[in-house]
Amino acid sequence: MNKKIVTVIVATVALCIMLSLPCEAAATTKATTKDSKTISTVKRNAKKTTKKAKKKATKKSTKKNKKKNNKKKYTASELRYMTSIIYCEARGESYAGQKAVGIVVMNRVKSEKFPNSIKEVIYQSGQFSPVRNGSLSRALSTYDQQNKNHKFKGEMKSCRKAAIEVLDGSTTIKVNGKKKEMKKYLFFSRYVRNAKYSLGAHQFK
Repeated sequence: MNKKIVTVIVATVALCIMLSLPCEAAATTKATTKDSKTISTVKRNAKKTTKKAKKKATKKSTKKNKKKNNKKKYTASELRYMTSIIYCEARGESYAGQKAVGIVVMNRVKSEKFPNSIKEVIYQSGQFSPVRNGSLSRALSTYDQQNKNHKFKGEMKSCRKAAIEVLDGSTTIKVNGKKKEMKKYLFFSRYVRNAKYSLGAHQFK
C-alpha cells in the first residue's frame, strides 16, 4: 500500500478518536452530575425523614409526659376528707385561710410525729373538734350529695378547690399579693400558745 495512503488513513483514524473524546467526556460529566444530583436528593429526603421522625418522637414524648404529669396525686377519698375538714374548720375564712388549714393537715401527714394518712390525721384522738361534735360527719354528707349531683357550690366549692391545691403539693398561700410559705406549721386554732402566724380567726404554729 502506498505510504501516503497509509498516512492519510492513520491521520483520519487519529482525528476521529480525538473528535470522539470530548463527547465521551461530556457524557461522563453529565452522568456524574446526574448521579450527584440524585445523591443530594436522597440525602435531603433522608434528612427530612429524620427530622419528621424526631419531631414525631418529641411530640409523642411530650404528650406522654404531659399525661403522666396530669395524673392525680391523690385519691377521691383523700379529696373528700380534705375538703370536708377544711369546710368544717375554715368555711368562714378567706381562701388563703382555707388553704392554710389544708396545708397544716398535709404537713401532719408528712411529719413523723403524726399518722401518715389524711383520714388518720383527721381522726387522731383529741385533735380536731369537728370529729367530736359531729360536724365532720355532716360535712361529709354534704360533700357526698354535691358530688353525686356533680355540682359543688358555695363554701364547699371553695374548700374543695383549696383541698385540690394542697393535695397537688402546694405549701404556700397568698395574702395581700404576697406569698407565705406554710410547710413548717403543724398546729392551728382560734388560739395557739406561742403562735408564729395569724390569719383571719386562726393562729398557726
